[in-house]
Amino acid sequence: MTLKHSLSFIFCLAFTTIAAWAQSNKFSNSIFRFATRAEGQMLITELDDYTRNWNQFDIDVRLQKPQGRKSQLLQFAMEQTLNWSDTEKERISKAMKSLDAEIKKQSYNLDFPKEIIFVKTTQKEEGNAEAYTRVNWIAIGEHALKEASDADLKYLVAHELFHLLTRQNSNFKKDIYKVIGFTVIEKEIIFPSDLAEIRISNPDISRYDSYGTFTIGGQKQYCTMVIYTDRPYDGKTLFDYLKVGLVPLNGDFVPIQKAGKTIIYALDEAEDFYTQVGKNTNYLIHPEEIMADNFAFTLTGKKDLANPEIIQNVQKVLKAKNR
Repeated sequence: MTLKHSLSFIFCLAFTTIAAWAQSNKFSNSIFRFATRAEGQMLITELDDYTRNWNQFDIDVRLQKPQGRKSQLLQFAMEQTLNWSDTEKERISKAMKSLDAEIKKQSYNLDFPKEIIFVKTTQKEEGNAEAYTRVNWIAIGEHALKEASDADLKYLVAHELFHLLTRQNSNFKKDIYKVIGFTVIEKEIIFPSDLAEIRISNPDISRYDSYGTFTIGGQKQYCTMVIYTDRPYDGKTLFDYLKVGLVPLNGDFVPIQKAGKTIIYALDEAEDFYTQVGKNTNYLIHPEEIMADNFAFTLTGKKDLANPEIIQNVQKVLKAKNR
């Protein structure tokens, strides 16, 4: 074989290998890949809607120290990124392949970002969560990768993929939120300063733009769901502070205040809350997370749910062609 032929052979082999790798990473209308630690560091330190809207509590509780600075949290987050092992890549790829097969089998019409990136982190940057998303990437924690069964990892990936869908396609978000009686509006709901200071940011919630109508004190009331803390940072971990409430809105979708303080109702004060959102999941912190669970249940075929009609309605949305 001549040098020319050798180079041609090597080029063809390399091209074939790359093409095979790209083929193996196709997913629905998208492709997915795994970020190196260096790329993960760049992604995690980008300023986006999530990082720009951190309040002081968000920073302190994630840094686990008072009076932290945003720059310190970005540096801390960067330090939590990790490289993927081949085994971990194989496990995620297996989950994605299985989910892709179900999407094709059921003829679901889903509009994912053109590229989905998986980032591996310790998750210390998010209070030791299992996973979260930002923009078009999914951060998976090393603990979940080590401890989760294949079935649980598949469910986790499906849950996180939902957040990419709602971030990517506002019409899909509107349709899927309707399943549990939430309406998505065009403008973002602006929280008054007293609530903005105690709100706990969730990277999976891209916009605060939804409300449900609930019966509180015998009266129908527009309410948006909020995750917040009712006490200042005092050294505990993120999930120790997490509280969930309903903030009433007026006809212009502005939070209602009383004596200069934003009203927050407990979920139990809405007598029809559980009737409306169902009891398929206990992760009742926001319609985004409630529906992410129901989406994951749908793709993984979970049985014996308290409200199977929710899954049936999710399937209808996933099959819709009008988006």
